Amino acid sequence: MLGPQLVVRRPPVPTIVPDRLAALAVRIFTALGVPDDDAGWVATLLVRANLRGHDSHGVIRIPQYAGSIRKGETNPRPAVRVLRDTPTTAVIDGDLGLGQVVARHATLVALEKAARHGLAAVGLHRANHIGRLADYAELAAARGFVGMVWTNAPTAASVVPYGALARRLSTNPLAVAVPGPDRSVAISVDMATSIVAEGKVRVRRNRKEPLPEGWAVDAAGRPVTDSAGFYGPPRAGLLPMGGHKGTALGLVVEVLGGILSGEGAIGDRSGPVHNGTFLLVIEIERFLSLDDFGRQVADLVAWVKSAEPAPGGPEVLVPGEPEARSEARRRAEGIPVEDETWRQIEEIAAELGVA
Repeated sequence: MLGPQLVVRRPPVPTIVPDRLAALAVRIFTALGVPDDDAGWVATLLVRANLRGHDSHGVIRIPQYAGSIRKGETNPRPAVRVLRDTPTTAVIDGDLGLGQVVARHATLVALEKAARHGLAAVGLHRANHIGRLADYAELAAARGFVGMVWTNAPTAASVVPYGALARRLSTNPLAVAVPGPDRSVAISVDMATSIVAEGKVRVRRNRKEPLPEGWAVDAAGRPVTDSAGFYGPPRAGLLPMGGHKGTALGLVVEVLGGILSGEGAIGDRSGPVHNGTFLLVIEIERFLSLDDFGRQVADLVAWVKSAEPAPGGPEVLVPGEPEARSEARRRAEGIPVEDETWRQIEEIAAELGVA
């Protein structure tokens, strides 16, 4: 007979109104020399990530971005340049700008080309952390295109390949967004090729919560559950998503997001973390009407969701649904921001005189 089970109850995480978070982020970035429009865009995407339940890519990144600007690793006023240009392709130098700013630029270049010629592929390099990839794929889907994004980080080896002990890949995320009826975003996939995004470890560290077993291992292959100890030294490694399949997809992202973009693939490299990004945009109406496409996508989603859930299992959802529900809930209830993250943000704001 089992004895009594110990239930650990963690204190609730404080919540903050989204507009307050966004306004503070704007003040911080403008105080660091970022133009008003760019500061507003970065703040919008950070808060949007929190709203949609991905705190790993939300305001927890403000200290990282601010520190990078202060160290001269991020250019607050980049001069973005198109290095190679054809009717359907481009290679863009982000001039070490804030990732959200230069990735938006690259996405708009791709959309303009695809609107003229039916599809476009754009590589972006020398960009800082671009945030949540779904934002750029969804920007395309909302305009009647299929949007696809692949991103690497060639100096951020954080993932252990399947069957190995040493870190050799980054988390190498990918995203695909598909429009539905009335140009709604019907399907929005955004996932790391590691079992979890590294930022989710940061969130657990700041909340002083352990990692689930199966996320990370040490250099001997033993499970790591200490979220603070994950960062070492020595640093632990994340496991690939889906075993060998995650490693395979991670390699594909290196080729597209790294090599084709001009950023280069991961290797024995060091220095500030930049993102290499490859975007592919397809205009749907070159293949069939947008209305017909949207109807077929809606039928597909309805068919998948009609499957009876397994006993005791979760509701059947499609990619993008959990994010939409999270946003509705958090707009009403506020965004949870752990004390440590809020302390760091307030400290930066006070140092800049914008608290």
